[in-house]
Amino acid sequence: MRTHACLGAVLFLTASIGVGAAAPLTPRLAPGAADISAFELVQEKKSDTLTQRVKRAWKDLVGYKFDVACPFFFPVNHRTCTETGKDRSEARAKCAAQNRFCLISDAR
Repeated sequence: MRTHACLGAVLFLTASIGVGAAAPLTPRLAPGAADISAFELVQEKKSDTLTQRVKRAWKDLVGYKFDVACPFFFPVNHRTCTETGKDRSEARAKCAAQNRFCLISDAR
């Protein structure tokens, strides 16, 4: 019983230290960048190629959709995985291969 109590205390302290360290920090700007707003510091997102757009559209049309939940990462990540395959189980296996240690369920 003492082992469980000690283990619980260690896990609690570890979790509380991790949350405290995740506080947002103000970025240190270069001397000339003091007048740039925070929105201008974000880099532009790279545009997709035509091939990537066609592949994504094809998967959305004919693919199987699954919910992917990764509970081991704080906070729990939820995203959607769309894959094609001969059947649902093959598509689920492809999603499982891309998302290791995650729970995969059918999308609603």
